[in-house]
Amino acid sequence: MDLKQINRAVEGYLPQADEADAARLRFFKGLFELQQRRADELEAVAAYEPAPGDQLDRAYLAGTAAFTAAPVVVAARDLAATCAQVAAELAAHAGLADQAAFALREADWDELLSGADLGLAGSDPVAFVTDVVARRGELGVPTALTDDLLAMALAFSLRPHLQGPAARVMGAVSDDAKSGSHSRPLDCPVCGSPAALSRVGEVDTLHGGARIQYCATCGTSWPFERIRCGSCGSRSQEGIHHFHVDGDEAHRLETCEGCGQYQRVVFANDLQVPLALEVEDVVMAKLDRIALDPRFSARGE
Repeated sequence: MDLKQINRAVEGYLPQADEADAARLRFFKGLFELQQRRADELEAVAAYEPAPGDQLDRAYLAGTAAFTAAPVVVAARDLAATCAQVAAELAAHAGLADQAAFALREADWDELLSGADLGLAGSDPVAFVTDVVARRGELGVPTALTDDLLAMALAFSLRPHLQGPAARVMGAVSDDAKSGSHSRPLDCPVCGSPAALSRVGEVDTLHGGARIQYCATCGTSWPFERIRCGSCGSRSQEGIHHFHVDGDEAHRLETCEGCGQYQRVVFANDLQVPLALEVEDVVMAKLDRIALDPRFSARGE
């Protein structure tokens, strides 16, 4: 994470944010600092070697996540330590109810993760979180630690373990694979998670000013087609629509008539603040509420 850019973005949003949004931005700024500090600690003691470049290129072109072939080794003790730090941050600063905050502070992450499938954590992080939540009774998760809180703590905790290896993977994938005339990966080419958001604008040599997808799970960004559904891959120009809140053209919902899904898209050239995708993920959470409102549809009704 680029903490300096994150700080500039947060400071750019704070003057126009209401009290609740400002508190949310400050919380996530602290969380990002914790995640990066923990990532630096893990990088200092563990090495990760990605698969050979030609193998990575083939996986990239096939839409196969690189971590499935060369998983990150996530030690239970290390992940438990990260979870304890993230849980403490959530309990102290996320504005949770007392019972939820207490459950986070008191959770025994060493015990909870002792029976978890850590192989999944380093090869398919979404499946790992889903598996832990599904097996919560078997793993001894306290009742007060709800499914949502458990999933949130685990997902936030995985990022420090995955982002360094993910950067190595993308550094080893050739520019030809990333920018050739072929379909780009729908899901993260490194960890397989769905894209959290998409960015349009900011012309550069590799991305061509078209679009990139961003994975919040491992921090990977990858080139993507300008007119294409980020969920199902449809290229129907007539079936893909963009909507935005009045007065904010930078943040839009892209909807697809083909699959009925949506994606959040930031148009960087319309932004009034410095761009940091981690911060945009926080800011555009309000669009999820709009997209899930039954009054909203791809036809704009």
